[in-house]
Amino acid sequence: MKMFMQVLFVLLLCSLATYKLSAQDMTSKMDNNSSFSLVKLISDDLKETSDKVIQLADAMPSEDYNWRPEDGVRSVGEVFVHVAMSNYFFLSYLGLPMPKELKPGTENQKLEKEMTDKEEIVNLLKKSFADAQNFLASYTGTDFDSVVELPFGKFTKAQLLLLTATHPHEHLGQAIAYARINHIVPPWSK
Repeated sequence: MKMFMQVLFVLLLCSLATYKLSAQDMTSKMDNNSSFSLVKLISDDLKETSDKVIQLADAMPSEDYNWRPEDGVRSVGEVFVHVAMSNYFFLSYLGLPMPKELKPGTENQKLEKEMTDKEEIVNLLKKSFADAQNFLASYTGTDFDSVVELPFGKFTKAQLLLLTATHPHEHLGQAIAYARINHIVPPWSK
């Protein structure tokens, strides 16, 4: 038992040292150019997520775009339209222009119900992710602590950038569940 505790203690120290080194490495990279590093991390994450969301949107048959697990929740198509609109919504508060067919704020929620054509939805998704990536590639803001007021609360610009990356993850998980229920295997897991 004593030997087990010693080994466990050594492993714990090693893991803490590794964690500390990783955190220091990340901090030193961020300190060198915090604006670029934060935005680059967000952009890289969004790219990976967008690839999966788009692959899944392509893989879902058009007849499944109206499917929903129960009344009162978004359909497959509504989830994908919501993701696309949210890409514009969050970044519009940092300066990304909204496409002509969309309005600033939360007025676009009815578009989720109105847009039902798979090709149109997939094209909107692709465009929204491409526009988000292009915006992030040229984003030079460094005032991450400044506060922006959205219709549902106040957020710092850093929080908005994080929402830009994390929000599609939430709905990717939802879309994966929808796909699996409908016997669709996500393309990247085949």
